[in-house]
Amino acid sequence: MRFAWPLIGRAQEIQAIEAAITAATPGVLICGSQGVGKTCTARAALEAAAERGCVTRWTAGTTSARNIPLGAFTSWAPTGVTDTLTLLRGVIDALVPAESSARVVLCVDDAHLLDDLSAFVVHQIVVRGAATVILTVRDGEPTPAAVGDIWAKTRFERIDIAPLSLDDTAQLLTEVLSGPVDPIAAQRLWKITGGNGLYLQNIVEREVADGRLVRQDRCWRWVGELVVPPGVVGLVESRIGALPPPVGEVIDVLAVGEPLQLGVLRRICDPEAIEEAETRGLISLEPSGAGVEVRLAHPLYGEVRRRRAPRSRLRRLRGVVATELGACSAPDDVRMVVRRAALSLESDLDPDADLLIRAAYGAVWLGELTLADRLAEAAAGSGAGPEPRFIRAHALSWSGRGAEAEAVFADIDTAALSDEERARFAFLRSSNALWALGAPEHAKALMDAQPEFTTSVGRAYRNAFLTVYWFATDQPQAAVQASETLTLQDIPVVGVEIAWALAQIAADVGRTADAVADAAVGHAVATRTLDAPQMRFNIADAEVSALLLAGRTADALGVAADTRRQAADLPGTARLLGDAVAGRAALGSGDLSSACSLLSRAADGLSDSHPDGWGYRYRIPQATALAISGRTDEAAVVLGDLTKIRRRFRMLDHEHSLARAWLAAGQGAISEAIATVRDAGERCRVKGQFAAEVLCLQTATQFGDRSGVTRLQELSAVTEGPRAGVAARFARAMAEGDAAALSTVSQDFESIGDLVAALDACCHAALAYRRQDLRGSALRCVARAAALADRCAAATPALRQASEPLPLTDREAEIVMLIAEGLSNREVAERLTLSVRTVESHIYRAMSKTGTSCRDELAALLARPARTQ
Repeated sequence: MRFAWPLIGRAQEIQAIEAAITAATPGVLICGSQGVGKTCTARAALEAAAERGCVTRWTAGTTSARNIPLGAFTSWAPTGVTDTLTLLRGVIDALVPAESSARVVLCVDDAHLLDDLSAFVVHQIVVRGAATVILTVRDGEPTPAAVGDIWAKTRFERIDIAPLSLDDTAQLLTEVLSGPVDPIAAQRLWKITGGNGLYLQNIVEREVADGRLVRQDRCWRWVGELVVPPGVVGLVESRIGALPPPVGEVIDVLAVGEPLQLGVLRRICDPEAIEEAETRGLISLEPSGAGVEVRLAHPLYGEVRRRRAPRSRLRRLRGVVATELGACSAPDDVRMVVRRAALSLESDLDPDADLLIRAAYGAVWLGELTLADRLAEAAAGSGAGPEPRFIRAHALSWSGRGAEAEAVFADIDTAALSDEERARFAFLRSSNALWALGAPEHAKALMDAQPEFTTSVGRAYRNAFLTVYWFATDQPQAAVQASETLTLQDIPVVGVEIAWALAQIAADVGRTADAVADAAVGHAVATRTLDAPQMRFNIADAEVSALLLAGRTADALGVAADTRRQAADLPGTARLLGDAVAGRAALGSGDLSSACSLLSRAADGLSDSHPDGWGYRYRIPQATALAISGRTDEAAVVLGDLTKIRRRFRMLDHEHSLARAWLAAGQGAISEAIATVRDAGERCRVKGQFAAEVLCLQTATQFGDRSGVTRLQELSAVTEGPRAGVAARFARAMAEGDAAALSTVSQDFESIGDLVAALDACCHAALAYRRQDLRGSALRCVARAAALADRCAAATPALRQASEPLPLTDREAEIVMLIAEGLSNREVAERLTLSVRTVESHIYRAMSKTGTSCRDELAALLARPARTQ
């Protein structure tokens, strides 16, 4: 299957070439490895030069023509000429005609393959200044002296084409496949191709044709294992070439065990063979800590060698590498323990149960859950007792494979467990039922069925589960009560989960300092527990919630940035969770473009393996970000998908209500939006979630509600952080119609980092100034609101009203916005719980006030401008 492959990620290089042409630089040398994009970059630069009026020429050196004199310029050679000097003069005159006043740009692709006479022609053109010359040269290829002299003796601008970055690769895949690509798939493709465009093109087209790269749920996903296309195999093998056996041994050892310290590799392979491999450009040596790390020069070298080598050879080499790593590495180096055990699984070494158990723990800690499952299964098969089954079930549960985890739990003989082991077993099994299986009643029944625990640690596990259970079922007071006797450091295996629950509870209540402290404890416990990588993101999410609810937006963005940096070092789901936390922080700050991008990418990927867990959790803020951005059709699809998911834990009530309210408001149903968030605020009040209540009432005020003054004033005294105080002043200014106070509140919201609230307060200030007939002040507020809207990419109802002032009541404006969304009079009546006759009366009065003659003209006055990605 063939796709169109645009040029991505080379804008800076093309601009540099264009600048060199404009400055009449003698030439540009474009260097890079095979397939990295030298030719495409040169062609794009040449096309740009032609569009500016330059005369352009293109030729290429080839292996077949390098032994033919003037082989690259036969198309410009005069016929019937045998004298060499006359022939050369004729070629140069044809390439750069004297009668042309336009600048000539000559591009020679693969210049290292030029014959001597062709090189002489290019050199003469450069020396005479007759044209700007662009040369592309492949790294690592021998270059004849005649060709090297072209740029060595003149002032050429050198540009090195680097492999595509991960972001550029993801963007390229999205454009080629006409749709978003699962971040994990994009990362896998980037890693295996090393950012090489030629390899990427071949592999993607083969994987799509074979049905392994497929579109699922609006997103392209890569399922199954890579099959390297024959064309890529041929390219790689031609690059590697025929190798002496000792050099082949170096490549194969790295193929199974890279990266390796140079000292380790020297103890396994012949040092002279290592030097030869480096000379051939097949391996790379890079400083790493106190030593030098050796890798294959390209990931596909290892892929191809592993597929060609006999299995017995690979098993032997894995055993050799694992043994050498064991002899030279520190016993507590988690990453090295995992590498040794992973190599041993497919080697000729005998199983080491202790190594496998330690490695399984380490793999969970590193976020390598699939590998943890394999290591734990191997340890269980070697008769290592119940511990590997605990690890395996845990890894399966976190991978979203709850039913498989339950099968492992069901196979454990609890009669042989100690009291502490039984308590831990009960916690892990009940937690799997709660989170992975989504069955809270069954989860509690599993714990309740356990006989009384006889040790303090056993009882702590029971209370720990009850803390999590009450938190998950939206009963925060009961969760806090269950946690009162717990010391998290005493139960590190589950302490991180408790810290997350307590941090989120404190966040919703408005005890920001407690939430941050709980998060800090959780992170400290996470450094020595099984749950660390995944729970770190839950804790970060809770801390970001606390800071955003408090109005400490800059601090929330800092936590999110740190979390995303940590995620970059972890595989798979971790990166998606890092994006998700960063997306929530971006949403809270009003950076809606980033929020939509990050949350959409994260939610798409997380919904694949955790549809009712992390996928559900991050679809909600994704819908909110889309709705505030004016992309209400997309937001409606996301929220519609959520209604199809049967989630029975942690309903995220106030966040879900905010998303639905922003959608309703964006569709014009302002009174419905206000009612939705006010009802959510009341539920928060009942549960003691006062900071969440503040945000609900603030949002209602942004929609135009004027009834929250008293309650927000009360809440400002019981919640930490600046948000409640600013929201209370906002509500009072709205209730009193105080335009100047609204303008000040807008600045206050901007100072705490909530740009969307700042925008809405500014819009309400403009409307209040208009009602006072202070047009100059109103215009200044409108101008500031427009600037804020540009910064945050928002399209809120308040902005629409302020930007398009109409002599309508709030109810009339609401009805006009709904008919602008395409609703019939009957549908408007049902949406607002009015009679059809009342709706018709409002429409009639609105038409009279605005001078419109029909329903369509009236709707056009408040039509929502379309926003796209």
